[in-house]
Amino acid sequence: MYLITIPLFFAYLSLTIKADDFMQELEKYLCMLFLILGLGTIGLVFAGAGYKGSDNLLATRNIADTNVTMAYFILLWPFVLLYSARNSWYFPGKLSILFLFITVVALSFSRGAVFLVIPYILITTIASGSFLHFKWIIPFFILGFLYRSELSAFLEQQDLFYFWRLRFADIGSVNTILSRLESVSGRLEIHNTAYNLFLKSPVTGHGIGSFEVLGPGYREAHSLWFTLLAEEGITGVLFLYGILLQLAILLIDLMIRAGREFSILLTSFIFFLLFNHTVGSTFIILPGKSITVNCIAPLLLICLYFYSIKLKIELSVTSKTDHL
Repeated sequence: MYLITIPLFFAYLSLTIKADDFMQELEKYLCMLFLILGLGTIGLVFAGAGYKGSDNLLATRNIADTNVTMAYFILLWPFVLLYSARNSWYFPGKLSILFLFITVVALSFSRGAVFLVIPYILITTIASGSFLHFKWIIPFFILGFLYRSELSAFLEQQDLFYFWRLRFADIGSVNTILSRLESVSGRLEIHNTAYNLFLKSPVTGHGIGSFEVLGPGYREAHSLWFTLLAEEGITGVLFLYGILLQLAILLIDLMIRAGREFSILLTSFIFFLLFNHTVGSTFIILPGKSITVNCIAPLLLICLYFYSIKLKIELSVTSKTDHL
């Protein structure tokens, strides 16, 4: 996975970045991937809800694996915003894609996802500027308020709504967002297990995918930091965070040069890291017991990197042309 798939994809994008329509095509295909993942997730959730003939929250969440895929939605979302702006989508199309994202978040039944992704959607939607004007949404809020009793009655009849109330019953007892994230995603016992594994092999760790075998049975330590410590030690931590720092510097530079429209790329990267350090590590999943093997997150980060490089080149060319 490390030595073949990711380097080949890196080499492929190194060639395709030279095409004039690279940015447009990348936006288009990542937008399509967002739609496929979104519609597929909704289908899997409802299929999982009927597992063995009854509504089953555990089966629903495990089949759809929304705690993992949510990180991919975070990285894909800015490309959806940019593609919709480039092609001047009409209001119904923008509202539909926004509704799809919010539905996926709601059906994740993940408190960590709600606390992180809902603010993320709000921030990026506002930052994009041209995606949605809130004056268009005001009528929907008015209708929702006027028909709130009917809407509440409809939701009460939905079997999946029971799990939503079950997961969020204690949401009002926590005072701040930070303490909420800590309480729902801290998982101190799992982190302590990962740290103890790190202490036994601090330099190189125990190997990729080892936490599931040596730890409590989870695929990762619900934190990129602790997963890396246990599996790859100090060597892996320095290597990976060095790469992430380089990408962060590139995105900050772009935000300064390109303005608000492209600041959503940096926002996406920040919220991806927040998700990976509070809800669960989704960087690379190579489990020792289960069958889920993927490296989607690194591939999306590589897309983000080359997209940013292409944008930086275009900005430099534009700047030189204006100067001349």
